[in-house]
Amino acid sequence: MIIIALLITIVLMGQTLRQKFVQISILIATVIVVYFGSSVIQTAQRYERNNQVVTPATRYINMGLNPNTSGQIDGNDAWLYEQPGRTPKEKNRLYLSSIKRRLLNYSVGSLSEHFLKKATYMYGTGLTIQDFFYWYAGNKNNLEESILDRFGVTLVNGFQFFYILLSVMTFVFLWRHLKNKRSIPPVVLFSVLGVLGVCSFQVGLWEVRDRYSLLAVPFTVFIFSYALAELDIVGWISRFGSVLKQDVIRYFIISTGLLVFGYLSNYSLTTQLVEKNNVSIHQPYVAYAGQSDVKIKAHDKLKITFDVETTGNTGIFYNSAYSISSDSKSQQVKKYLPLQISLMNTTLHKSIEVDSNGNTKANTMQKGKYVLTLTNPTNQAIYTQGIIDIGKADFSFNSLYRSISGHPELMPVMTVARSSQNTLVSKKQYNAIFTLLFVILCIITYMFRKKDKILPLNKSKI
Repeated sequence: MIIIALLITIVLMGQTLRQKFVQISILIATVIVVYFGSSVIQTAQRYERNNQVVTPATRYINMGLNPNTSGQIDGNDAWLYEQPGRTPKEKNRLYLSSIKRRLLNYSVGSLSEHFLKKATYMYGTGLTIQDFFYWYAGNKNNLEESILDRFGVTLVNGFQFFYILLSVMTFVFLWRHLKNKRSIPPVVLFSVLGVLGVCSFQVGLWEVRDRYSLLAVPFTVFIFSYALAELDIVGWISRFGSVLKQDVIRYFIISTGLLVFGYLSNYSLTTQLVEKNNVSIHQPYVAYAGQSDVKIKAHDKLKITFDVETTGNTGIFYNSAYSISSDSKSQQVKKYLPLQISLMNTTLHKSIEVDSNGNTKANTMQKGKYVLTLTNPTNQAIYTQGIIDIGKADFSFNSLYRSISGHPELMPVMTVARSSQNTLVSKKQYNAIFTLLFVILCIITYMFRKKDKILPLNKSKI
């Protein structure tokens, strides 16, 4: 979409036909070099195409049309037709059928409403949350919560003022140019087309996530910088201040009242407790694009050893396995058979109970060394997504990950965490953000009261 935006800008804003031809030729040559260059690098690094993993683009289009969501990724949709044995063509055909069914169930109005929900989900926050909370840093024995985890809610709410200001000033700048039929600089046109392209692609076609909005941020900030340069901020404050000067105290009192109302009405955020997991071990999530599920032979046992450095933990081990009743995987006739999971604290010589879903009871995992054993109790091979096959990738240098003994390419999906009760926002953070807003209000009030000294009406003096 951004390349298309650049092409349109060159065609519309190029000075001469020769310049347009040269610029478009350079752009096309760059795309060709990048495309074939990436293929050369993949070949040199011995990457191999695995049709069991290849997923069609229609998978994400189908998720974007889910009427039960706002078009974001959905667990059921994500794995709808990603079972092993299906070729990319078979998957594509199934997703196309699902897309057609969903489109037929929408009216023009309901589809427009769905697109609005997608746009709101993607651009409404102004700061990404999804997939960024619960990040951790450190080594395997000392994982620390990320800044986003500790201050995320405060950052999101504190950023709203600047996000709204950025959006409004960008809109005002573009509206003034269109209304007065003034020419727009080429870089601004490119930025506008880039934002529109990314937004129309994500909202009108793809599945959405709030983090995808980051693609449009550089363009929006660029337009905002032009708006700041063009708008007469000093003159605007002077003219607006002339109106407010006589009643500035009244507006200050009203604004302070609104601030106090906001403070009191949301204070419950500092007192309501929510469940929070402090993760000490977190193995990989189920492969994002779908994988060829790991095969475990009949009566085979896989073991993994790991250390737990804190007390009061709960273990979560992904336990989803199945057998195939026919030799032909393409028939997709499955029978779900959970793995047999045993967990032993070898330090305390104590067995930890694990239920059929792969979870231990709360707070039963104490500090010590552990051995996790995954067993296929059946007389036939079974397949599981509870183990990730990382192939030739070398994770031996990374102390955060633990592979199965004798199989460095296999890593079980597992999480060990301590549950705790905490508030979304601490009282210190909550008080700090409202104190900052009050200080800003006081500064603005002072500026309008003393505007003739701070911002003289005669701009030639500045």
